[in-house]
Amino acid sequence: MANDAVEDPQTEQPAELPLSDVGLIGALARLLDDQMVKKVIKPRIDAPKVPLLKAYKGGQSELVVQIAGDIIGRYKVNLAQPKIVVDEDNEAALNKYADKHGGIKVTIARDATWEKALLDFAEYDEDTGLIIDTRTGEVVPGLKYEQGGQPTGGLTWTWEKKDVGKKRLMRHYQEGSLNYLLQEAPELMAGPRPTAEDAQH
Repeated sequence: MANDAVEDPQTEQPAELPLSDVGLIGALARLLDDQMVKKVIKPRIDAPKVPLLKAYKGGQSELVVQIAGDIIGRYKVNLAQPKIVVDEDNEAALNKYADKHGGIKVTIARDATWEKALLDFAEYDEDTGLIIDTRTGEVVPGLKYEQGGQPTGGLTWTWEKKDVGKKRLMRHYQEGSLNYLLQEAPELMAGPRPTAEDAQH
């Protein structure tokens, strides 16, 4: 029968994790990123910088990275290119030259400080739907009221009591308490597990 070949779509998809587990995986990813990437990986990426800059003073501007004669890549000291720039100590002379040759442009724009103060003192009148400058009582054109309380699409993460949450999660991670979740996020199992000392940094 034709219906025999069609599987139930619900059996094809794995069960969705509870939000609490998804949050726990997210927290662990943050912890590992914070501990491993910033502490272990990032310094390794930047490690050649200081010695190569020192070697540059002795005449070496490039480091060829190779394994058994096979070139993997190169680090090269970036050099500033020569260019002409404005002499900040003599801008008045340049301004005179620019004025003489049509290089002066006048731009009219709202003062950002004034605008911030206006927005601080502006108030929405619920009855009229107008925005009022509370300093003058005038209706302010060009402003609109946006209803608050809707999700912005972003999230904010805060560790419990600064490092306390990190240490707790690291302890559970090391003890294997999260192994059931790591099956859903195997990339978080890569490499050796961080030590208790890592959680303190």
